[in-house]
Amino acid sequence: MLRNLFGNFVGGLISLLVGVGMLAAAYFFIVQPVLDTTEKAIDGANRNFEKSFGPGADVTDIGKTIEQVNRKVERQIRRSIRSAKHAGGRSSDKLIRCIQRARGDVHRIQRCTARF
Repeated sequence: MLRNLFGNFVGGLISLLVGVGMLAAAYFFIVQPVLDTTEKAIDGANRNFEKSFGPGADVTDIGKTIEQVNRKVERQIRRSIRSAKHAGGRSSDKLIRCIQRARGDVHRIQRCTARF
């Protein structure tokens, strides 16, 4: 009876140690490399971000820059439409329609301006 009790205890202990060993191996061979790769990717992205927007820049700076660009584009569209209306004629109507169809695409607006 005592031998059976110690046999079950040792067998359970060995099973526990094997399970812990498998979890440790999975951590060191699967989880840790993924974490390292992710950390390297994030660090690389941060370095590229700082190169593009300067040291200490953050995501809110990008949002502000996009807002400024949008305001400038809208201002240029309004200016183009005003000048086309002021010039008058059929080509100005075509320019206005072309700019409206461009829907804020700067390259398409430039093509419209060059055409008309």
